[in-house]
Amino acid sequence: MIKTIHHMCMRYVCVLSLLVSGAMFGLSAPSTMAMELNFNIVAPTTGSISYNGTGGGLVGTNIEVDNVVGLGTPANANITSTCLSCVLNFTTGSNISAGSGLWQFGPGGTISIIGGVDFSVGSDIAVGSTLLTGTFSSATVSDTGIFEVTFGSFTDGKHADLLSYYGMPNGNYDGSLTILFSATNGAGNSIASTSIFSGSIANAPAAVPVPAGAWLFGSGLLGLYSAIRRKIG
Repeated sequence: MIKTIHHMCMRYVCVLSLLVSGAMFGLSAPSTMAMELNFNIVAPTTGSISYNGTGGGLVGTNIEVDNVVGLGTPANANITSTCLSCVLNFTTGSNISAGSGLWQFGPGGTISIIGGVDFSVGSDIAVGSTLLTGTFSSATVSDTGIFEVTFGSFTDGKHADLLSYYGMPNGNYDGSLTILFSATNGAGNSIASTSIFSGSIANAPAAVPVPAGAWLFGSGLLGLYSAIRRKIG
């Protein structure tokens, strides 16, 4: 009888061990595989970048975007699609600091890419469509002596047909903006671009935080498993 109870307990321990392993693996596993959707700006291009020097945001106007490509995407990976009359427009949050060749901008403002997409197969996205729209969390401009380099991070959403073509999930995305351009600096550390050379807007699905309750559930299973192990020796 005692042996039977012991064997039953051991079976429960094995099952509980599997539950604990599965729960903790599920909590630590990423919600999506590594994938990116990148919009590219290829020289020569059009548009302008400016900052008024009085505490406003960094402004990018009618910057031509040439193509979009999915990297590591579930569908049409590494296939480059041509952008049709696509333009990037953005205004960052207000300036936080400026001086010594460095400008920092706070959260807020907007970023958007408007245009169409010519897919190699399937229906195209019509010109004038909103391909990306979002809000900045930060932005920085640094003067390298030759170029001004803009780094921006933002959260955004995208056109459903664009996501569908590359097999990417709907929902929020984390993005980064990098643009190389030359500029003149005026009064109050103002910026006026004279030429935009190249750039990219990279996006990946936003990380989904694990709810606190899920962590507590996993921890509770682990504690129960340890207690049973001690009990049956």
